[in-house]
Amino acid sequence: MLLISLLALMVTSFPYLLGRALQDESRIFGGFVYNVEDGYSYLAKMRQGAGGSWLFTIAYTAESHPPRFFFAFHLLLGRLAALLPEGDLTARLAWTYHAARLLFGLGLLLTVYSFLAACTANMRLRRLAFLLVTFGGGLGWLLIAPGRPEWLGSYPLDLILPEGFTFLVLYLMPHIALARTLLLWGLLFLLWAWQGTAPAARTGWAAAAGAAWLGMGVIVPFYVAVAWAVSGAAWVAWASRRRVLPWREAGLAALAALLSAPIVLYSAWVFTHDPVMAAWAAQNLILSPHPLHYLAAFGLLLLLTLLAARGAWREGGLSWAALAWVAVVPLLVYLPFNLQRRLVEGVQVPLSLLAARAVVVDLPRWGRTLSRWAAPLLLMLLIPTNLLLIVANCQVLLSRPAPIFRDAGEIAALDWLGSQVEPGDVVLSAYETGNYLPARVAARVFVGHGPETVRCAEKRALATQFFDAAAQDTWRLDLLRSYGIDWVFWGPAERALGGWDPRSAPYLQPLYQQDGYVLLRVVP
Repeated sequence: MLLISLLALMVTSFPYLLGRALQDESRIFGGFVYNVEDGYSYLAKMRQGAGGSWLFTIAYTAESHPPRFFFAFHLLLGRLAALLPEGDLTARLAWTYHAARLLFGLGLLLTVYSFLAACTANMRLRRLAFLLVTFGGGLGWLLIAPGRPEWLGSYPLDLILPEGFTFLVLYLMPHIALARTLLLWGLLFLLWAWQGTAPAARTGWAAAAGAAWLGMGVIVPFYVAVAWAVSGAAWVAWASRRRVLPWREAGLAALAALLSAPIVLYSAWVFTHDPVMAAWAAQNLILSPHPLHYLAAFGLLLLLTLLAARGAWREGGLSWAALAWVAVVPLLVYLPFNLQRRLVEGVQVPLSLLAARAVVVDLPRWGRTLSRWAAPLLLMLLIPTNLLLIVANCQVLLSRPAPIFRDAGEIAALDWLGSQVEPGDVVLSAYETGNYLPARVAARVFVGHGPETVRCAEKRALATQFFDAAAQDTWRLDLLRSYGIDWVFWGPAERALGGWDPRSAPYLQPLYQQDGYVLLRVVP
């Protein structure tokens, strides 16, 4: 499985290598080809770590707020990047990020295989399940091919939901790779605790599960709730199979939950008591789409899971726990929670295990021909979305578009600004500039990221009005003072918002003018 894992990492790395190869002196590759806005926000968080911070503040909003214990993963990566040999810090941040993507992606794949091996001794079954987890998507390509990518108000989930599809995690998100690794190990530890005989060993495994989930919660706090829900469903399944109430196992699960609870309680307190964080949470809406989208994403695996369910429930391995996991997810993804669809986290693993069981164990009873072709056909149906994603991203790269590539003049202007800003300075720019700016400059922006900019839609409109020639100087000056703005960035993106030349304003002092980019200091 190591060679297959390395192949998957090579495939997901090719677009980044192509982007780097297409870079020249005039167009600089920003380091991301997919979900670029979030990618730059990860670099912005890493830059805070590179600057010595262990606590996180939102760089994409002008409102002052105290630093909080979030994004420790990215802050630590930034500290590691700062230790690399001298050079462009932003480039070091990007390549450190991708080194983490490869390292933790490999760790995740090896963990997935270990999890599958713990669930079944059938080598053919777990190999097929591993291929499904590593390369499989959904049937989203059937929507993309006819040109209907936004069917029922949403893009196909296998294009936008890394919690549901491991390939997307390998492609972009090392923090989710590590978090899922800890989720899977925590579940295994808890199941081993339930199956053990020595009380000390059982308690030790339960404590290890809690520690794993606590570490996971430091990376993504609400994943802990997923772990609790899955372990609760597994306990119900355990009780149903044994026809007794296993109180000792309940106590072990409670121990794991108790050890992982502090990060959940801390997060809940911050997002309810800090108005800036609360505004961020309110804007960060990742709701479940129409149920048919879940069927398009997971329906084929679900159909095979139904075929395998009876045998999986009766056999002596851990497949019953996979059934419990799958059963609880439909309840999670429609809870009254603003990140609904992200609660599908990791379910591809048990679904793939059960689907593979249907192909390897159950279908042969219906005929050899069907069994022989089922596995290749299943892979052929579930891989195309990921192939289309890679090919499409590579095609886009050939024209070196923004925001994937940045203009060299913009880079030079931002580097100059980085040498001038003071801690806490706020920069006003267009949204597109503001999204990249904190990845390169240790400053905050007025607007630049959908969820992380407080009242983002309103501020985008205000930024547009600021560069409109029809706006009054008294209004502009009031905006600058109200939000404590220290700098104004004026480049092509800002000129596209309106015809006003900020160099004409007496309250703005132009300090940098080169290659179509102007940086102006707000006069106190």
